[in-house]
Parts: sequence; structure tokens; C-alpha cells
Amino acid sequence: MADEDELFAEAMGRVRPLAASNKIDSESLKKRKKEQLSRRVRVGTIEPPQRAFSPEVTDGPWQLIADGVSRERVRRLGAGRPPVGPTFDLHGMRRDEALELLVEGFNAALLDGQRALRIIHGRGLHSQGKAILKEAVYHWLREGAFAHAVLAAIPEPGSGGGACLVLLRRQGT
Repeated sequence: MADEDELFAEAMGRVRPLAASNKIDSESLKKRKKEQLSRRVRVGTIEPPQRAFSPEVTDGPWQLIADGVSRERVRRLGAGRPPVGPTFDLHGMRRDEALELLVEGFNAALLDGQRALRIIHGRGLHSQGKAILKEAVYHWLREGAFAHAVLAAIPEPGSGGGACLVLLRRQGT
């Protein structure tokens, strides 16, 4: 044991605190990520088609399936086909912040040609009354600015209802 303690003390003896200019706090990290995302989004903007597409709600409030999307297609989405691309973790965000992140993220995902993504909205266990983020996310998927791009949204298997998988329409079709 003494050998391990000595080795640890020797290794740690060379460690020095970071200078204040090298530290990254959570706020500056969020700001940096947002700037990177906004730079990426500026490459182009996805324009919705002339006639907005709104998926129909089926099988309860936590599943959206557009007309013409087969049950087999929804089953494959739950099984990870197509592979899930970006994940948006909305934990700890206010509703407006979360929806703003989704707008930016969906724009980037569509520009990158992504077909499936994950949204972690939580189950609403810390909300007073209803699950605020979960309801806001599903409402936004059904009626928001990118509803035209949503083919299906289902609870992610194994998430306990705290995340959903979203199948996106191919762009140009």
C-alpha cells in the first residue's frame, strides 16, 4: 500500500491548478456549443414545403405516426434502424430553451441528411403536475416549425418514457 500511496503522491506532486483563463465553466461551455451549432446552421436553412405537413397522433399521446408510415417502419425505428444520429438532452432546461435548441438542432440534422434522432425530455418526475418538457416536445413535433419533417416519433424502448426517437423525412421528397 505504501508503494501505491508514494506513487500517487509523486504523480500528484506535479499537478498544478489551471489558470483562471484556462478554466471552462458550464455557462461558457453551453455558449461555446451554441456558437458552434449556430455556425453550422448558418450554412443553409431548411425551408418547409408550401403545404405544411403535420403528423397525426395515434396510439396515445406519446406516439406520432404520419399517414402512410407503416407499423413495420415504426418497429424498425424502435430497433435502431436507421441508426440514431444526434441526441438532444433537454434535462434541466426551461421549455423555451429546449424548443430553441430543437429548432437549431433539427435544422442542422436535416442539413446533414440525418434520418433518426433522439430527444431526451425526461419523464416529468420533477415537474409540478404534468410533464412540461415531454408535453412541449410532442406538441412541437406535431405542430412546430419542423412538423413537416417528422414522419414518426415514438418513446425510446428502455427509456421508461423519458426519451423519444424521431424519424425524419428525407429532404427533397
